[in-house]
Amino acid sequence: MSEAVRLVREFCDLMETRDAEKLRSFLADDAVYQNVGMPASFGVDDIVTNLAGQFGMFPDSYAYETINIVGDGDVVMTERLDLIGTPSGVKGVPVMGTFVLRDGKIIRWTDYFDISLPKKLMTGEDVESLIPAKY
Repeated sequence: MSEAVRLVREFCDLMETRDAEKLRSFLADDAVYQNVGMPASFGVDDIVTNLAGQFGMFPDSYAYETINIVGDGDVVMTERLDLIGTPSGVKGVPVMGTFVLRDGKIIRWTDYFDISLPKKLMTGEDVESLIPAKY
């Protein structure tokens, strides 16, 4: 396993702690984080604040289940289920993520997912047919 893949896997695994400060050391000072379809966060402080806000929105559960991870040099791509607590229990949002590293730090993190799916999950809408089957 490459060092870049190892770092991104460790970063993703730390989401379960719901402690944004623990993630700070993985991010370059000038890092950019964006959920496509939402405004980007620029710089490590803005990203940590964004993550703390996300953790606060889902206080009962927040974790990443990595389905697949692949790296090519300093670029790592993940296929994940981002697990959030919903009124009907913990549910996974399918996410594809791209991480670009420089000198062992994440400089760009872009996640791609259906931004309407978390709201549907939180309102109890049946979305089982929208979530990929596990294999």
